[in-house]
Amino acid sequence: MTTATQTRSTQRNVTVSQANGSRAAHQAAEVAQAALTHKVTAEDVKAQVEARLQAALDQALASPASTEVAELQGWWDLYALGPIQFDRPGGPFPPSDVIRAGEPAFVVTVLILNPNPILPPGISPGDILSKFALTYEVTYQTGNLTKWQQAGAPLTSEHEGLKLVPGRYFYVDVLEFIPADRDEVMYEMNISARIFGCDENYAPPFAGFAREVYDIDPDMFSPAPGMGDRPIRFMVYGNAEQEV
Repeated sequence: MTTATQTRSTQRNVTVSQANGSRAAHQAAEVAQAALTHKVTAEDVKAQVEARLQAALDQALASPASTEVAELQGWWDLYALGPIQFDRPGGPFPPSDVIRAGEPAFVVTVLILNPNPILPPGISPGDILSKFALTYEVTYQTGNLTKWQQAGAPLTSEHEGLKLVPGRYFYVDVLEFIPADRDEVMYEMNISARIFGCDENYAPPFAGFAREVYDIDPDMFSPAPGMGDRPIRFMVYGNAEQEV
């Protein structure tokens, strides 16, 4: 999938005095400094991703194709985005395959419940799963490919006790990490999730792993066939020799 962003620029002539120009430059520098010192949190990332997902869901449900599902599309799915970093407060949050040691980064996991009404009379799998307010968990399993060993927390961790909400079709979980590697290190991350039954009983049909590092798109709510299974890979770029 490719996405395109259109930008439009306008030109205008502005005449300012030297004093006003200096003041404007000073104010611009202050704004830039404030942007650099703002710490983007996992909640900031989650809020932006949720807003984009809601727009994608609205577009998917408004499409005529959403009412003409020819076959069962599945009850739920899991996608991963990242690792991502920010270039200014408020986004955008572009993918980043290379992360400098000491810089914060985020991996976003999106659990999708199928919102398409494929069961009579007009009931969606998402409606059935969410109305039970079932518990689910997301597990991040990361390997240090340079040393061929398991990475420590938080790159390898489990987010437990998460709840489905009646009428809600997507759920965002954010993993924040700050690598401290001294030298170049390659990592590979696999993400899995389990939706538990009532009383948190195990339910094997509702366990799976993230199929794709994906861009946010209405297709997430009606997955197309042929999507691959691939983990997240990224490199941490340290500034010192690795200790032996």
